[in-house]
Amino acid sequence: MSKFYQKVELVANILIIVLAVAIGGILIQKYFFLSAAPSVNQQARLQPTIGTKMTAPDVDWSQQPKTLVLALQASCHFCNESAPFYKRVIEAVGDKNIKLVAVFPASVEESALHLKKLGLTSMEVRESSLGSLQVSGTPTLILTNDKGEITDYWVGKLTPDKEMEVLSQL
Repeated sequence: MSKFYQKVELVANILIIVLAVAIGGILIQKYFFLSAAPSVNQQARLQPTIGTKMTAPDVDWSQQPKTLVLALQASCHFCNESAPFYKRVIEAVGDKNIKLVAVFPASVEESALHLKKLGLTSMEVRESSLGSLQVSGTPTLILTNDKGEITDYWVGKLTPDKEMEVLSQL
């Protein structure tokens, strides 16, 4: 009987190795070799489109040559972690003729209170769904011209290089 158990153990070990290689191959293919065709999740992602007119509630684009819209959520930890950068944006705008508008899916009062807790008090606050802004994730920064046309945008928590890019556009 010991030869039988040895054969069963050998077959079991071979099956475990084959299964581990197969799972490893699937994981490698999924995470390291992304296919050219977008996945269903990627297709459903909303993104601003450069050159299109932005729709945001009660924003008069013509008041300033540029407007920076910050699509944020109070529950977004990347938004909250980016507060020091947003303070630098406020300082960079300073006396320039650029409008800053924070857009939240929550009420204006609740959102303004949240910004105040973060030390961000020098920007307009509006309420709008993320979908109406063509945004699927926060934080998203959208730069527009005086016609409300999107000239550039940045998604997610920005790297120092991307932060400098935003500041240079202002």
